Amino acid sequence: MKYRVYLDTDSQLFTVVDKNNEKISANGTTIEEAISNLKAVVA
Repeated sequence: MKYRVYLDTDSQLFTVVDKNNEKISANGTTIEEAISNLKAVVA
């Protein structure tokens, strides 16, 4: 899976977006948590 990672500096949340489908995304307080949440959404 390929994804992009963004950091919202105001809320200190990482957002991970599926590179092939911008509509699929997930948030987390760490990059690892955001990736894990994204994988759970896709599964």
